[in-house]
Amino acid sequence: MATVEPKALYGVSPAEPQQKYFTVAIAQGGFADSADANGGRVSPCIASDFATKPTTLAESLKVSRGNMRWRMMMEALAVRSNFRVVNIVTTYAADEGDSPITNLAFGLVFENGDYIPTTGTTIDGSTTTTTKALYLQDKIAEALNTTKTENCLVYDPTLVSSVKVRESSTTAVTAGPVMTGSIGEIVEAITVTEVTGFAPNTSGQLATDSALTYSAE
Repeated sequence: MATVEPKALYGVSPAEPQQKYFTVAIAQGGFADSADANGGRVSPCIASDFATKPTTLAESLKVSRGNMRWRMMMEALAVRSNFRVVNIVTTYAADEGDSPITNLAFGLVFENGDYIPTTGTTIDGSTTTTTKALYLQDKIAEALNTTKTENCLVYDPTLVSSVKVRESSTTAVTAGPVMTGSIGEIVEAITVTEVTGFAPNTSGQLATDSALTYSAE
């Protein structure tokens, strides 16, 4: 028996980079929800996304830190290959800015799977990774264990009035590690799984994995 690929119909070429699809789940129940630099967890949401916006500036800063970590995470994941994010699901107890996120799930479709390493050393130097999924897990943990300060547009409920001239102000926001304990606990909260069925299923389209090794980048 033979398999004939409908290249004229789908524009599929064995010469094209082989994409990779991964699902990511981050269980955040153990992450800090304090009003300091460690609070805010990680979320793509900003204050205006909630049905009820944050009621205090402290709560709004948590939302800003969470969104800042999301962007830091995206930057860390883009080190080796371009990608797009799909199927984002955020879990909150309620649709209000004062409610902390408990779980975050999303998908990552990488433009070129070959550029994602399979072997290397984790950020704490304790473990050798053996798969692309473990590399991505490590990069996410690295972003969530980083301290960074940047100017952000922060929703400030103290500015809100009946006139509503403005609701936000540019503020220097510092986001620190989501947990102050073991780095390993951050890693354990992250699950990355490769969706193998997303890859080409004919031998002519399967590329030889030439990914490099890595250490903490």
